[in-house]
Amino acid sequence: MRLNSSWIVLLLWLLSPSLATAQGNVSDLESRWQKKQAAPFLKAVPWERTLEAAKARSSRDSLPIVAYFTRSYSP
Repeated sequence: MRLNSSWIVLLLWLLSPSLATAQGNVSDLESRWQKKQAAPFLKAVPWERTLEAAKARSSRDSLPIVAYFTRSYSP
């Protein structure tokens, strides 16, 4: 079954308000980021902020690369 373009446009129009507000305001996102950066498990290990820095340190110190991914809009 093939959807015509008018159904897709209607669906996007209905979803656009929720998609636009999914991130929240910038100050709220910043405060969530600051709170996560203060977490004890992040302070226990010296983390690298970029992949390039992690690769360089991994090569230099013979360490594995462990990545921690998060979303600023998650509770």
